[in-house]
Amino acid sequence: MATTTATITLASADMLTDVLSFSTTSTLTTAGTSTGLSQTSGLSRKTTSAASAAAIQSVTLFRADDALNSGANKVYLKNLSTTAAQFFTVTIDQEEIGRLYAGDWMFMPWSATAGTKRIFTVTIAATWAAGDTWEFDGITLTAADSTVANIAAQIDALNYPNWITTYVATEATIIFTERYSSSASYTAVVTADGTLNTSGNGTANVSSSSVGAKSEADISIRPSVHTDMTIEHILFNE
Repeated sequence: MATTTATITLASADMLTDVLSFSTTSTLTTAGTSTGLSQTSGLSRKTTSAASAAAIQSVTLFRADDALNSGANKVYLKNLSTTAAQFFTVTIDQEEIGRLYAGDWMFMPWSATAGTKRIFTVTIAATWAAGDTWEFDGITLTAADSTVANIAAQIDALNYPNWITTYVATEATIIFTERYSSSASYTAVVTADGTLNTSGNGTANVSSSSVGAKSEADISIRPSVHTDMTIEHILFNE
């Protein structure tokens, strides 16, 4: 069992009529137990930049799919900028929770409410010919031969930006599972014959599918400037 403690100290000699000084400490444990949190993303840094102010994009730091729903997850963020006016806007599911200006940090609990991933199955059938193509998620397959099991293996071997494939050798079906239920770049699922036949009349039809639901708890940051800014972050999770 890992033991991790978090401590915060607040001190000020001139904010109040009396000196402000207190400290509190907590040991990080799993929800409702005395067992220490044992999973972590590790302490990392992310540097953001863009070609211009108009091209600034939000960056997803943590996806709800990667942590236990409603567990005792904890998130630490720190803006490492030394320019006072620079800040990161922190959002959860596009709801702004605040800004971290230069040197600011935060440590908070996180209910990682994940969605469900979309799944569909493609069945390779009919008469294929070498040179036939199949397009999905921006990736194009070109059949090396006419054997449907070989074509299924080719489809499985490709790297799709938004999908993971599962394939059993010698079979003619491939299962596609969405990488993240919160994926921002949803690609339309193939609903029928997705092939472009150059010689044969092969098909790659969807034989089953399940609808997913978007995550509602991804943590994202948006820099205030397009020049380099760096944020430090770590996730402790169940």
